[in-house]
Amino acid sequence: MSVVCIITTGLLYCMIFAAVRHQKNQIRALQVPEQVAQNGDMANAARLRKTAVATFYMYILFLIFHIYRYFVRVLAHFFFTAAHFHPALVAASISYFLTAATKFVNAFYCVNGLHVGLCILCVKMRTFLCGESTMASAEGLHLTLVFFNAFLSFTAIVLNIITMQALRKTSSLPKTLKTLLLSLAVSDLGVGLLVQPLHVAILVMEIKQNANSTAYYTVNEAYLIQRKTLVFASQFGVFALAVDRFLAIQLHLRYQELVTHKRVVAVVISVWVFSASISFLHRLYDYDIMRAVIALVCVVTTGLLYCKIYAAVRHHTNQIHALQVQQATQNEDMANAARLKKSSLATFYVYFVYLVCYLPISCVVFARTNGETPLLSHLWQITLTLMFLNSSLNPLIYCWKMRHVRQTVLDILRNIFAIGPH
Repeated sequence: MSVVCIITTGLLYCMIFAAVRHQKNQIRALQVPEQVAQNGDMANAARLRKTAVATFYMYILFLIFHIYRYFVRVLAHFFFTAAHFHPALVAASISYFLTAATKFVNAFYCVNGLHVGLCILCVKMRTFLCGESTMASAEGLHLTLVFFNAFLSFTAIVLNIITMQALRKTSSLPKTLKTLLLSLAVSDLGVGLLVQPLHVAILVMEIKQNANSTAYYTVNEAYLIQRKTLVFASQFGVFALAVDRFLAIQLHLRYQELVTHKRVVAVVISVWVFSASISFLHRLYDYDIMRAVIALVCVVTTGLLYCKIYAAVRHHTNQIHALQVQQATQNEDMANAARLKKSSLATFYVYFVYLVCYLPISCVVFARTNGETPLLSHLWQITLTLMFLNSSLNPLIYCWKMRHVRQTVLDILRNIFAIGPH
């Protein structure tokens, strides 16, 4: 029944697309003397087209999530035959997660979707996290996170490789900013390439109850060192981006003289060496306190820097408008101010997404200082996956907020898939 519905819906959208296109061509072809009537028809056609596109996106999201769900069912049936990998358990956990995800995404188009998504997610979170949880539900949560982390690992690798290639080819970006963005992309790539596969392996070992084996200890030790190194590198990378944009706006003409490419490369190398050095100290008693202090200082300082950047950009723009100078000079100053504003806004979005992804796990770490509970253990696993999600979101921010990077990415994709004219 579901297959029939999906195919019929797809055919209906094909017919809708053809009808809208035919109607649009008809309106343009008609020699209507009354411009108002023609504008009215065009406006109606545009409204119909927008509503059709909105519902089409909902259909596409439904299709993606549910195809992935059925793929998990097949995978579980053929490959996970052990007692801890029961196909029904895998399918149920993935089904609940993807159904809730579909409802939440559809909430951008429909308020009722948000209501249903909240209901489903609340019921499942209560089952997984609260005192009612059982061993089976805990395993279901682990299996859900296994598949979700495997998917995020793939997206982080692909998106960051494409982004690194695009950054390398984009000549319009300043070398200093490009170097810092490449460093952040390398840390995000490392999360997808190294950390998340090890995280998946650890989750699988815990499900199989092999947490006391030598292999588990070895994998966990490598995982902790790599995760902490890349987390610190990302944290300092976001902080360095804020400092760079602040200096570019504050120093203005002296920026290129003081902030050279060699100095930025030296800073990036120092960041990576320092991050690796700190990660090897993770067995120290006071390590969590030291990590919390460093994170707090970086987050607060970065936020203050962006406040100063906003104030400086606004003041600089008002100054240019107020000055009675030659038009050519004014246009050049306005163009420079606009470029700085755009790059600062892009790096601010990187900082904002970093906060959204890292603050929940910071709260869980703080709560765990008073003792470990099943609820906190499950929340730790969920917020850890949310932290890893940051590595897949950063490349999307670069493409969204940096026009030249977006254009280069599109050119790379056209070359890969041979899209467009040759």
